[in-house]
Amino acid sequence: MESFAGIEAFVGVVETGSFTAAATRLRTAKSSVSEAVRALEDRLGVRLLDRTTRRVRPTEAGNTFYARCRRLIEDAESARAEARASGDAPSGKLRVAAPQGFAQRYLVPGLPGFLGAYPSIVVELAESAQPARLVDEGIDLAIRIAEAPTPSLVVRRIATSRIVVVATPGYLAASGEPVRPGDVARHRCVGFSPLAWRGSWRIGEETVRVSPQLLVDSSDSLRAAALAGLGLVAVPDWLVSDAIAAGQLTRVLSAFPAPESGIYAVYPGNRLIAPKVRAFVDHLVRELRARGLGP
Repeated sequence: MESFAGIEAFVGVVETGSFTAAATRLRTAKSSVSEAVRALEDRLGVRLLDRTTRRVRPTEAGNTFYARCRRLIEDAESARAEARASGDAPSGKLRVAAPQGFAQRYLVPGLPGFLGAYPSIVVELAESAQPARLVDEGIDLAIRIAEAPTPSLVVRRIATSRIVVVATPGYLAASGEPVRPGDVARHRCVGFSPLAWRGSWRIGEETVRVSPQLLVDSSDSLRAAALAGLGLVAVPDWLVSDAIAAGQLTRVLSAFPAPESGIYAVYPGNRLIAPKVRAFVDHLVRELRARGLGP
């Protein structure tokens, strides 16, 4: 731990600008801070600080080393806080952001069991078609559906979302059923405006240009448009699986798979994964698997 003490002393000097202030922060003697930093420089074989009678500042090597050390200290602090929190029962407010239709069909129905198991947790749902800004909006956990998550995010894949092309039996009886992906272009279509492929559908190996007669920005409206017989709709399978099973909608072009995405639990990268968040995600994974949405 002597080497880590040297790192803490070095970071303290860089951030406070003096050995005296660093010693105050670390609650130790100025001589201890000075000796720890000098020992660290000796071990590394490089000068980290330029010292004058008026100021102390990092050298070029010191600046580079400081950036690494700052992250190391933050990781250590997070590890200590997580270890302390691991013994606590999950509690407090849990802010969860999720796509509208997904929240209604998969999050809310499972809440009685979750809240019954954790009565000290209060859940606040933020539902939107647009991804939430986790840190800015104070979100503890977001459910996102994407083909590939942003690399900078902390994520856990919890299920899979597959796009299917559907229509009502009545629409297909009147307009005919598409046999090949290119046939979609001659049909009435409904588009989902938040998605980049609303004007071109990837079906199998083909990308088909479509001119939707209706564009919606809500998953509930997309489902309603499909059930109203307004045309072909490219829609996540989890949004219409019950309607397909009930015969209200028919899947077409099933031999030509459409895009597949992951359903991810996304955490703010600058926070610990609190017990309440872990508990909710574990619960959600069990719920999704029980309902056929495995990863």
